[in-house]
Amino acid sequence: MSKVKDEVKDKVKHFIHPPPIQISATLSVFEACKRMKKYNVDAILVSEGKNYVGIFTEADLLKKVVAVNELPGSTTVFKVMTKELLYIDSESSMVAAFLKMQTKNIRHLIVKDSNEIGGILSIKDVAKFYVKKFSKV
Repeated sequence: MSKVKDEVKDKVKHFIHPPPIQISATLSVFEACKRMKKYNVDAILVSEGKNYVGIFTEADLLKKVVAVNELPGSTTVFKVMTKELLYIDSESSMVAAFLKMQTKNIRHLIVKDSNEIGGILSIKDVAKFYVKKFSKV
């Protein structure tokens, strides 16, 4: 295999599954969880109108809902979502994505492709990348 082909396979864009799943900030945690289950994802973007205002993840569910005995059916996603959105460019390497996740202590990055949201990269995607990369050795 050529070095150029290997480099292309190292890019973030090859490990996301667009389009990103989203939910309105006014809907309940229960609704968010149902949508996450339907699409088999661990994180969902939260929107207000056409703008993304946060991300809701399994960690948010565990730490901000379950652990404090909030009711998923009556708690809005907005109340418990992570408001800081962290991005990575779709042309970035998977190594860069992994380093960003490690330094920020997060499990999901929002992927931008030409200033548009292309998807969400999860730590599971990074693990799959490394398994594929080193299973060839």
